[in-house]
Amino acid sequence: MNTLLFFALALLPVAGMAQSAPRARHGRPAPGEPQPVIGRVRLASPVLVFYRPAGPGTAVQQLVLDKNQLPLLRTLSLEELAQRRDVFVDGLGNLALPGTDAQKFRLAGTSLLAGPERKPAGDGRSTYARLKVPSPGELYVVRESAEEYRHFVAAPGQQGYRIDFQTNGLPGIDSVRAVYTLRKVDAAERGAGAGATLR
Repeated sequence: MNTLLFFALALLPVAGMAQSAPRARHGRPAPGEPQPVIGRVRLASPVLVFYRPAGPGTAVQQLVLDKNQLPLLRTLSLEELAQRRDVFVDGLGNLALPGTDAQKFRLAGTSLLAGPERKPAGDGRSTYARLKVPSPGELYVVRESAEEYRHFVAAPGQQGYRIDFQTNGLPGIDSVRAVYTLRKVDAAERGAGAGATLR
C-alpha cells in the first residue's frame, strides 16, 4: 500500500508539468522555440519558375526570382541557384507573421499569385509564370529548413506532377530562403488557412 502511494505521489509533478507545458498560441512559437527570421524583398518583375534540372531526372522545383534573372537557369545548378540571395524557393503552407493576429493575417506561398500562362524559361527544360505583385509590392522572405521541400516529379503514365516525399528534396542544401505573400484570412475561412491576398 505504501509503495503504491509513493508511486502515485511521484507521478504528480510529471502530470502537472505535462498540463502546464508552454504551447504556441495564435500561430506564434511557444516560449523557448526559435522565432522565424522574416525579411522583406521587392522584385521588379517576379516570376514563379518551374525549374527542371539538367540530366535524366524529372524533378521540378518551384523557384521565385526576378524575370531578368532567368538566364541564370542555363548556367547554374539548383544548389548554386538556391545559394544566391536573388533566387528564392516558393514558400510552403501558411505562417504567422510576428506582430499580427494570426487568425486574420497569414503568410502564404506565392503560387496562387501566378498567372495561368506558362512560358519557356530559356534553358530548354523549365517554364515560368508571371507573379502578380501584391501591394505595396513587397514579398516576405523566411529562412527555412530544406528538408521541408519536396520535388514535384512526373507521375508515370500520367499528366501533371506528384510530390516525391524523399527526406530532402534539395540535396546538398541545408536551408532555403522561401518567399511568401501576406494574406487576409476571411472570417468564414478562419482556421482553414485560406484567404484573400492583400492588395
